[in-house]
Amino acid sequence: MPSRDEPLVAIAEFETSLEASLARGALEAIGIAALVPGEALGSFSTNRGGVAKNELHVFASDAQRAIVELRRLQIRLVNDERSGPD
Repeated sequence: MPSRDEPLVAIAEFETSLEASLARGALEAIGIAALVPGEALGSFSTNRGGVAKNELHVFASDAQRAIVELRRLQIRLVNDERSGPD
């Protein structure tokens, strides 16, 4: 993920890491940098402190565009509270 001097924000939470990774790839394919924290650890990593969240993060300035694009691609967002009502 490129480095920028702005915060990352979580825009969605998915039921599985695979769904989060697919959403990340879809955003990156259209030029929106995205990150799934812990993705590099793989599914066999130990998670201390509870159940892993499969959150998708983008730079704050890209958040609204990313949500719109995920909806356009019909990617189901499990936790979509930041994007407002449908």
